[in-house]
Amino acid sequence: MIDNPDYKGEWSAPMIENPDYKGEWIHPMIPNKDYDPKSYAQYNKLTHVGFELWTVNNGSIFDNILITDDYDYAVKQGEATWGAIKDKEKDAKDAWKKLNEPEESEDEGDADDDDDEDDVDEDGSEDEL
Repeated sequence: MIDNPDYKGEWSAPMIENPDYKGEWIHPMIPNKDYDPKSYAQYNKLTHVGFELWTVNNGSIFDNILITDDYDYAVKQGEATWGAIKDKEKDAKDAWKKLNEPEESEDEGDADDDDDEDDVDEDGSEDEL
């Protein structure tokens, strides 16, 4: 260790007087005639929230989020929302892939050109995959 004659101690930001300072901000309380503290009592037993997250090429999509404690209602809403569009989403994805991804050539397929039905050994037993 070599002493540094220019060292003046640990640096700290200087305090500059602010003539407009009015003290710590306190948020104003705005009266809400519709607020009822008892309306939130039904959520005291809520303990878990789960998300199914899908990562896609262009980022992540978060949609169709429902938080409820009623399984039957959740199933009904799932069928009414995601269930109604899932096939269309799959079709759109397949169409995009067909336009944007290269097709597999015939040479890139299975190395075994014969059908799986013909995979029978000399002893008459079938090969297991």
